Amino acid sequence: MAPKTSDPSATRAERRQEAVRRRRQHAASRTTAGRRVGRRKRRLKGFAAFVAVVAVAGAGIALALRGGGDGDGSSRDLRAQRVAGASGRLPIATSPAAYHVVYRAEGYKESELTVSTEEIWVQRPFDGRVVIREGEPPGTAQQFEGRSAFAVYANYTDAGAAQVAADAPTVALGDIRVAASLDDLVAERLFVPGDRRRALGRECQTYRTGSPLQSLKITAPTPTDYVDVCLDDAGLLLEEVTIIEDKVAQRLTAVSLEVDPTLDPAGFTIEGPRLGAEEGGAQVTEVDRSAAPTAGYWRLDDAPAGFTHRGRYLIAGKQSSHVDVYVRGVDIVTVRQGAPAAEPDLSDAGPGRDVDLGPLDAGRVLLRSTGPTLIAHPEGDAFVHVAGTLSPGELQGIAAGLRRS
Repeated sequence: MAPKTSDPSATRAERRQEAVRRRRQHAASRTTAGRRVGRRKRRLKGFAAFVAVVAVAGAGIALALRGGGDGDGSSRDLRAQRVAGASGRLPIATSPAAYHVVYRAEGYKESELTVSTEEIWVQRPFDGRVVIREGEPPGTAQQFEGRSAFAVYANYTDAGAAQVAADAPTVALGDIRVAASLDDLVAERLFVPGDRRRALGRECQTYRTGSPLQSLKITAPTPTDYVDVCLDDAGLLLEEVTIIEDKVAQRLTAVSLEVDPTLDPAGFTIEGPRLGAEEGGAQVTEVDRSAAPTAGYWRLDDAPAGFTHRGRYLIAGKQSSHVDVYVRGVDIVTVRQGAPAAEPDLSDAGPGRDVDLGPLDAGRVLLRSTGPTLIAHPEGDAFVHVAGTLSPGELQGIAAGLRRS
């Protein structure tokens, strides 16, 4: 059974990343070159706009410009230097607890080049901050700021006002977590390995895929629509060029990168009232984990190996569901479940494949840039999503260990 699509607001946390790309596009339109084409203003109303700007701006580094040209005549090739004599794929060997990266973002449209600055701070697994500024790094006027912490997300308007909403915990805003899925992505031809390169003194492996990494979904490349990326041995993005309709649409180039820096917790602080259910928001409340909150609740007898059961939470909005959250250092696993009407909309997550989920019966696995998600509809009377930063096989093993209360 396909995931439900009737309640788009149910995915506001997972889809928040998509908002960064629109804010990047909006930021670019306000640069000098962009003003010649036109300046658009948007007013944010309630959490529906939060989804459209933090679910269209968040993992967002994915600008979807259509019909653009090569602008300044630059090559479609990545600019990082090729590494001579390297053979085989560069393995992703480390998983930093924190990082800070600044990108130069180039957008090409109608032969116009616009430049903006994107700065990302991540303290894994939950805390993220994305700022987009006008112009060349370090940038000038701020166009967007988004933040995430455990089960709470916020975006800030140009005037600095915060729109805050709670939802099920997931990976930090702006974070890319493809390391554990990489072998599956290559095997399914969603990532096609290329050469090795070097940028910022770090070696990186190139892959050709079909969607910008921070658009959440992962698709296969085509001859005219593809994205070339270069990932270092920590799985961090050093460069990305997006080709749409056989033309350069966007280029992201890391101009500075700090791995495992000491980050100020204040940078991830989110304050202000949460949007309520009538505004499309939700309330997240920890509940007793020793008793099943509903009849037929799916649970694990023990936390996955090495993980701690952080808690069980009620996600109460117009529709309610529950989520169990497990943490192991920088890694997370979540088991979210509820009535079919409350199922998050993952219809835009890209292709999936059928898998056997043991007691959950048949299901599907979706490979996403924030980690895989397993989807099941046991007996058709509920949904169960098992997601996290592990490999699909590891998540499948966890799903097989679920028992019905």
